[in-house]
Amino acid sequence: MRIKRKKIEQSLSQTSSKRPLTALQKNTKKSVTVRLKNDVQYKGVMDNVDSYMNLIMTNAEELKDDKVIANYGRVIVRGNNVLFIKLENEL
Repeated sequence: MRIKRKKIEQSLSQTSSKRPLTALQKNTKKSVTVRLKNDVQYKGVMDNVDSYMNLIMTNAEELKDDKVIANYGRVIVRGNNVLFIKLENEL
C-alpha cells in the first residue's frame, strides 16, 4: 500500500511541475523573454505573475529584430496579450 501511495505522490509532483502557471510561479525573480500577439517582445526579470498570467517585469527592454529599442524600469503585461513566455534559465 505504501509503494502505491509513493508512486502516486511522485506522479503528482511531476505533473504539477509541467503546468505552465506553476512553472512561471516557481521562476519569479528570473530572466524571461515575453512575446506579445502584436509581435512586441520584452526581455527582463519577471517579478510577479498571477493566475491570469499577467506579468510584472523589471529592468525590461523592448526588442525588435533582436535589437533593443527601448529600456523600461517596470513593465506590466496583460496575460491575454501574451503569445509566449520563454524562461531564460531553462535553455
